[in-house]
Amino acid sequence: MQIRYKAYLTVYLSLIFGIVLSLLFVLIEGAAIGAVRAQAEIVADLGLDSVFAEYNREILDQYELFFIDSSYGSINGGIGMVETHLSDYMSYNMTPDKGLVMAFEHNLLVLRNPYLEISEVSFASDDQCIVWKAQAVNYMKAVYGGNLVSRVQEQLDIIESKGLTDQDAVDQIAVQKQELEEALDKKGIVEFGTESSEGYSYQKVSGMFDQVVGGEILALALPGGKAVSNAVMDSEPYFSARQKAGTINQGIGLHDGMDRPNGIMDELIYGEYLMKKCGNYIEPKDTGLLKYQIEYILYGFNSDAGNLRRSVEVLSALRLAANLTSIYMDSTKQSQAEIAATIICTLLLSPELAEPMTTFILGAWALVETVSDMRQLLKGGRIPLIKESKDWSISMVDLFTGNLSGSNGSKKTTGLSYQDYLRIFLGLMDRDTKAARSLDIVEMDIRQTAGNEHFRIDRCIDYMKVHFGFGDADGHDFVFYKKMCYE
Repeated sequence: MQIRYKAYLTVYLSLIFGIVLSLLFVLIEGAAIGAVRAQAEIVADLGLDSVFAEYNREILDQYELFFIDSSYGSINGGIGMVETHLSDYMSYNMTPDKGLVMAFEHNLLVLRNPYLEISEVSFASDDQCIVWKAQAVNYMKAVYGGNLVSRVQEQLDIIESKGLTDQDAVDQIAVQKQELEEALDKKGIVEFGTESSEGYSYQKVSGMFDQVVGGEILALALPGGKAVSNAVMDSEPYFSARQKAGTINQGIGLHDGMDRPNGIMDELIYGEYLMKKCGNYIEPKDTGLLKYQIEYILYGFNSDAGNLRRSVEVLSALRLAANLTSIYMDSTKQSQAEIAATIICTLLLSPELAEPMTTFILGAWALVETVSDMRQLLKGGRIPLIKESKDWSISMVDLFTGNLSGSNGSKKTTGLSYQDYLRIFLGLMDRDTKAARSLDIVEMDIRQTAGNEHFRIDRCIDYMKVHFGFGDADGHDFVFYKKMCYE
């Protein structure tokens, strides 16, 4: 007799177990792949974090901005060195227990990185230095707010509305003087020095004009006892010279998410940033290669003395134009000049020349007042852009007695300082030239510090896009890219 057993349950369970086991293996493999992918993402993030943590400390200390120096203090530098640093960090994070041997250990999450490429970077010098400028402007807005340059904007508006930078006032006065003397010569009057009982004499006011125009304005204006820096630099190794030669590194410019500095307000904010970080004649930067750094940015000479001389010349031209505007609106001074001119022309037997004589006296008066202004500014005083009558230091008596210091030469407590005028000139100058020369100053400053002797601003990075390729022990590949920047 044959006994048969029903085995349908066993067969059913066997079939189900095979399906469940397959599903389990799929889930395990999927989990392993997901874990490896997550590990790859974490390794990439940690590597980028580590690379961006290697910002140049001197840039941060001196300029409060964040940039990676891709040379890492060496003579040469570039993206390849950053890739090497990034690869080293990732290698450690992929095998943090490297060197720790455990018996019978087996790691199911073996990760390797066969592919790494930095495909995009933003260098500080990209696009006419816009990357550096954008960080600086954002820093100023975050720390000081957006209203810190409204006063400079007001003064710029006055200068532009009155055309104060478009005038060659000295030449205008010189032409007036020449025409006046030619008219006297035609009348056969050779001796111009006849003096009235009040002390008025054409020769005196003419002599004052010649003394100022023929002399060195810096020597006339420089406060007694204060020396001028003798610092000199060679412009060849610095950024603007390399930019002109076309030998700087090029990146992609501003990356997504970074606002482009735009308009006069952002330009004035950048000027204010430079005023806070760079030295000038009143507040020199003793640790810099050049001490008068703002003057270098404005005028580009290779010595502090040359830049200060040009600064004084340009500022004097602005002050003279402003003083002429002021004196022509001052009825009291015009009346005084008319009286003096009438007396002088009467003595010269040329009363018909009283009007051009008045115009010349007013011009000479404004010029001498300008010398007094410069003395006040270089001593740390303040001078209003457009003066009222009470603000004048030089009186009619001073003009005819040769007193360049003025009878009212006390330090002004209101008005614009020397630094305020520098802010105005920064706002008026060519933007690209300003940016390039400001990066010259950055290179000069950083190269004065230990370990940064070969520093170049066009090697400094604030954004990267990196492509990664990872693989695991089972041959799965994971390819992705990541972007990172300083914010």
